[in-house]
Amino acid sequence: MSEPLPLTPESLKVSINSTQQCLHLQWSVHSLAYHQELKMVFQIEISRFNTSNVIWVENYSTTVKWKQVLHWSWESELPLECATHFVRIRSMVDDARIPEPRSWSSWSSWEEVDEQNSLGHGTLFVFPKDKLVEEGSNVTICSISRSYQNNVSCLLEGVQMRGEQLDPNVSAFHLNNVPFIRETGTNIFCTTGRGDGTGTVLFVSKVLEEPRDFSCETPDFKTLHCTWDPGRDTGLPKRQPSQSYTLFESFSGKKILCEHKNWCNWHIAQDSQEMYNFTLTTENYLRKRGVNILFNLTHRGETRV
Repeated sequence: MSEPLPLTPESLKVSINSTQQCLHLQWSVHSLAYHQELKMVFQIEISRFNTSNVIWVENYSTTVKWKQVLHWSWESELPLECATHFVRIRSMVDDARIPEPRSWSSWSSWEEVDEQNSLGHGTLFVFPKDKLVEEGSNVTICSISRSYQNNVSCLLEGVQMRGEQLDPNVSAFHLNNVPFIRETGTNIFCTTGRGDGTGTVLFVSKVLEEPRDFSCETPDFKTLHCTWDPGRDTGLPKRQPSQSYTLFESFSGKKILCEHKNWCNWHIAQDSQEMYNFTLTTENYLRKRGVNILFNLTHRGETRV
């Protein structure tokens, strides 16, 4: 195979998911030949506040097809509303069929993403808004002041936090190993020297535990009664429902949503199935955990797998 034309990434588009604090990228490689497939590596640069302040460089390898739209996401530790971000991308063929030496393509143009234009009126803003995190997580809070003097003071449950000045109008506050305080959330409130104030609530969920003591039994060969210890309830009244439980049986491919948090009934079909390979999965907004047992209907016993 002869060396192709320079395969520069084109049509780069960047969008924001503020809730997940993610930048989503999509692009194409227009100069691929009809039905051609090549292994390529894309180098992505992300800058903050200005293009010279590069904060992230990552290589993303994949097989690229003709007319394919490629996707990549990046999660920011800093709320995206707090800074302008710039993204650019370049590529290199990484396919054994293409002779060396290989070189990087030209960089794409910088794509600018600025959420501050959508903040609306006001002199002080605090982000993220009503974020849900697990107990023990690290979280970055930021304040944006539109006054000439960025004299912002922020309190966590009434205790002043030490901040870091990111630019003349933006301060960041890094919280490590955040604790669970109450179900209604942890309060953060910021004020300026002029008396303006605003805040946010950090909803801290207890860590979802793996179900314990999962077992099944049948009293009548018509129903399997499965029970487990669910552990701590991770529900938060204003932000996250209690964890859900589903029971999946791999031999039949059937799955049911359990109505109770610590037991579930499984109907035994009249197809003489003797072995049941169950996976009990618990899930909340932040994570998913599962346990397995292998149940022998004839012996009325299970083996943990």
